Amino acid sequence: MLQNLTNDFLMGMNEFIAMLDVSTPSRVLILIVDITIVSLLCIYVYRLIKKTRASNIFKGVFFLIILSVVAKAFNMVILDFILTNFMTYGILLIIVVFQPELRNVFERIGRRRIVDVFDMDENIYVKHSISEIVKAVEILSLKQIGALIVLERQTKISDVLKEGINIDSNVSSELIQNIFMPRTPLHDGAIIINKNKILSAKCILPLASEVTVPKSLGTRHRAAAGITEISDAIVIVVSEETGIISLVESGNFIRELNGDELKSLLLKKMDRTRNANVIKTIVKK
Repeated sequence: MLQNLTNDFLMGMNEFIAMLDVSTPSRVLILIVDITIVSLLCIYVYRLIKKTRASNIFKGVFFLIILSVVAKAFNMVILDFILTNFMTYGILLIIVVFQPELRNVFERIGRRRIVDVFDMDENIYVKHSISEIVKAVEILSLKQIGALIVLERQTKISDVLKEGINIDSNVSSELIQNIFMPRTPLHDGAIIINKNKILSAKCILPLASEVTVPKSLGTRHRAAAGITEISDAIVIVVSEETGIISLVESGNFIRELNGDELKSLLLKKMDRTRNANVIKTIVKK
């Protein structure tokens, strides 16, 4: 039995190698490019699903594939029948199960761009907004007042804005503090900021699954992770219990930040001119 399996495997490998056309240097070059592209795609997909609930599901799918190979190799008729039919409709199952992740992938691809001619001017407004936000967050943290601040980037989160109260006001430290002051009408939920404008307040954000957020963190942190999993927004969270400041991006937490650390991270992540500077450097060379 083992000898037959070995022979079948070697025959399969020989057939695969025979399909590879390496008769000319140009075909060898195309084969190298082909392998490189496939490798990069695999790495990209792995990085996208890493630290999400999709990674666990992919492990399950990989296990089923291995089980299917074993069932065919040892002629397990019943198991092979079940797995074969399961795999037939597996693509539809993957689309349904991974719908949020697939949408996030296409949004990330679609939002990539080389340069925006308006980025230079917009960055001036963004830097001023960051200074006002950090000033407010430091005071809220000191007073242990909970806050949830969403900074919108390329992906527009219009569905979330519909649930909130329209503000459309310039970003200021005083306004942010007043919004999150306890027992005020707008203190529950999140505020949405785009560039130098507070667009909306009292917004209800989608919650991330408990699997992706540590159990020690509450609903405010789950909401922060939830919105960053379906968009490229970054979120600042101030804990009501401890006053700890956290920054959330793509479902990942950077915790226990002080004002200077938060400002440095925001300036780096919200800098809309980095792509333009890279292009200029390349052109000069």
